[in-house]
Amino acid sequence: MPDIRLAQLDDAQAIHRILQETWGESLLFDVFADHISSPEHQVFVAVADGEVVGFLSTFLVSGSVPRWEIDLIIVRATNQGQGIGTSLIQEALTYGSRFGVRSAKASIRIDNYGSQRAFSKVGFTTDAQVRSLLLWKPLAWKFAMDMPKSVCLIPVDTLTYRGLWIEGFIEPRLSQQAQHDVIRTAQSRVFYEDRLNTGLFISDDLKGVIAPDLLTNAINHGQYHRWQYAFK
Repeated sequence: MPDIRLAQLDDAQAIHRILQETWGESLLFDVFADHISSPEHQVFVAVADGEVVGFLSTFLVSGSVPRWEIDLIIVRATNQGQGIGTSLIQEALTYGSRFGVRSAKASIRIDNYGSQRAFSKVGFTTDAQVRSLLLWKPLAWKFAMDMPKSVCLIPVDTLTYRGLWIEGFIEPRLSQQAQHDVIRTAQSRVFYEDRLNTGLFISDDLKGVIAPDLLTNAINHGQYHRWQYAFK
């Protein structure tokens, strides 16, 4: 079994290669450097015979109910089926428990059965509700409004992108005008903060509550299940 340890600066090129091989994406080297030096972010690597064969990134999401978010996890194809993903997740949970959060969460594509098995093995569960990830591009104009109390705009820098998450958008059944204001504010903010996009997860059965033109202008980035782990 490969060793699991905290990532170091000289692991960056290996992680970049794995991202390129698996997804054709590039590592944001500055974000990686920030993550491994920040107590509220972390990257773990699996090392076999002196070579990085997998990694996991994770971070603390603040808000009214803080949580430990597991973001990216990739194991090289030649090393899959060896329990490496499960070991990486377990190490991430051990690290996250120090923050006193009640839960850890992960969003997994509905057809990513390997990740689903790995998360299930360590105690994650899902309601199996299908959620679409909707993304909106930046807008080059200044717009800002006071957010409804339920809505949070959460800046997120991951190893592959800089974005802005919108949470609490659906539950209060905002008016269509308020929905437009929230999305426009988020789009303006990602432009001026040089982020890639802004987005939210929404269950398919609730898409009807979103203003039709907002749905038309959104990019559907795929369907996911939300997985959750309760810290004891």
